[in-house]
Amino acid sequence: MQRREVLKNIGLSLGLVAATPTLISILQSCTADPKASWTPEFFSPEEGDVLSKMTDIIIPTTPDLPGARELNVPQFIDKYFNEVYSAEQQRKMRDGIKAFAEKLGAESPTDLLKSSPDEVEEVIAAALQASVEERKEWGEVLREYRDNGKLTPENRDALVFDFVKEVRSKTIQAYKISEYIGEEVLAYDPIPGVQKGCIPLEEASGGKLWSL
Repeated sequence: MQRREVLKNIGLSLGLVAATPTLISILQSCTADPKASWTPEFFSPEEGDVLSKMTDIIIPTTPDLPGARELNVPQFIDKYFNEVYSAEQQRKMRDGIKAFAEKLGAESPTDLLKSSPDEVEEVIAAALQASVEERKEWGEVLREYRDNGKLTPENRDALVFDFVKEVRSKTIQAYKISEYIGEEVLAYDPIPGVQKGCIPLEEASGGKLWSL
């Protein structure tokens, strides 16, 4: 399936993405040139570099569509974690990227900058390919983590999985509500007209999900 077809249907697999004022405000504040360097607010610069690589892997650039980094998705995620997440959620994300760095074998900030996209993709793939049994076990581990709040060798895999899943979710969320995707890829009607119920999506919007 072509990426454009995937994007048209992505909301069906992840549910509707509500473009709340908070989300729009954060996204609109991420207006820097994606090719220019940026200073993260929540993560360290080195962790921000890894985050950018992660979003590029989740939604890469293709000949007909921009990738996540081109639409400032890493900046959105960094701001969202910094401005919206609770102290407990922030602690889990910080420990999550530390655990991710350990999986990369990075022992210093310089090591993080040297990590290749292939190495980052390997850690992402390992987390998302976990078995049902592993995910259930990690759920229990994360519940224990909420009580003690410590990153340990025993809960590292669980925190990596939780972090990867969160970044993937936020990447898709930010990508879908970006101005370019909303107007150029999804069905977009700034001034809706007559509502027609119970008609096929193909007839209503050419098979595209509506931009929210």
